[in-house]
Amino acid sequence: MAVFASIDLGTNTVRLLVAKKDGKGFKPLHSNQVITRLGEGLSNGGILIDKAMERTVNTILNFKNEVIQYNPSKIWIVATSAVREAKNRSEFIDIIKKATGLELEVIPWEEEARMTLLGVFSGLNSNIKNAIIFDIGGGSTEYVFTEEKELINSVGADLGVVHLSERYIKNDPVDEEELRILEKAIADKIKNVKDEINSTFHIPHSALLIGTAGTVTTLAALDLNLYPYTPKKINGYILKLENVKKLLDRLKKMPLKERRNIPTLEKGREDLIIPGAVIVIKTMEIFGFDSMIVSDYGLREGIILAKMSSFI
Repeated sequence: MAVFASIDLGTNTVRLLVAKKDGKGFKPLHSNQVITRLGEGLSNGGILIDKAMERTVNTILNFKNEVIQYNPSKIWIVATSAVREAKNRSEFIDIIKKATGLELEVIPWEEEARMTLLGVFSGLNSNIKNAIIFDIGGGSTEYVFTEEKELINSVGADLGVVHLSERYIKNDPVDEEELRILEKAIADKIKNVKDEINSTFHIPHSALLIGTAGTVTTLAALDLNLYPYTPKKINGYILKLENVKKLLDRLKKMPLKERRNIPTLEKGREDLIIPGAVIVIKTMEIFGFDSMIVSDYGLREGIILAKMSSFI
C-alpha cells in the first residue's frame, strides 16, 4: 500500500505526518513536530528573517531524513500564514527547493480551512456533523463552519499567537493592563468573525465547538497534567471554559523561566500560551460554549487526505 508524507509549515510549528493509504483513509506510521517560529519578527518588517528561515529549513531536512526510511510515494510540504504574508516568500520557496529538493506549496486560507476540516473530522466521532472548528496558528486563526460535515463558510482572523505575543506582551510576568488590552483586541476580532458569519449563515443549535493545533492541545495537556504528550488521550478530550480560565490565571502570574519548567507545557510555547489561552476563552464566550472538543488532528492530516485522493 502506498505511503505518503505531509509537512505542515506553520508560523510557529512545523508538523510532520507519515501515513499509509488505507481505503479512503490512512493509517499513521510516524509523526513529529518542532517549534521553529518561522514567523518571528514578521509582524514588524513583513519579511521572514534569516535565522527563522535557517531553523525551519534545518527542521525540514531532518524531517525528510525521517521520512525517507518509509520509502514514500510523495512528500507534500504546505505553507500557511507566515509564508503567505512574507514579502520574501519567493526567496524562501527557492531556499527550500535548493536545500531539500521539495516544492513548497503556499495555500490560501480558504484551502487551509478545507484541509483542516478534512483532518479534524477524520479523527473524531463520526456522529459529529455540525461544528465550529477553530485553528489557532502562529500568524492567524481560522474559523470553519460546517453543516453535515460540509464546509459552509470560513473566516480568517488576524489572531496569530506569535504576532499577538510580540505586539502586546512586553512584561515578564504579564502585566494586568497589557493583558486587558490584549483581551479586548482579541474579543473585538472574534466578534467581527461572528458578525460576518451571522450575516450569511445561521449556526445550528446542535453545533459543537472544536479546537485544533498546538495552543488547544497544550491547554488540554495542562488540564490533564499529561506528560509525556499522548495524542490518543488528547484527541476528543472535552476542555471546559472554567478550566481554561483557571489555567490562564495560574500561567499569567508565572515568569517565563517558571513556565519553561512545566513538563506539560511544550518548550517554545511558554510565551505564546498566554495569547493562545485568551483566544480560546474569548471564542468560547462569544460563541456561547462552556466546553469544547479538542482535536489532535488538523491540517497535516487534511493535507494527506486531500492530496492522496488525487494522487495517481
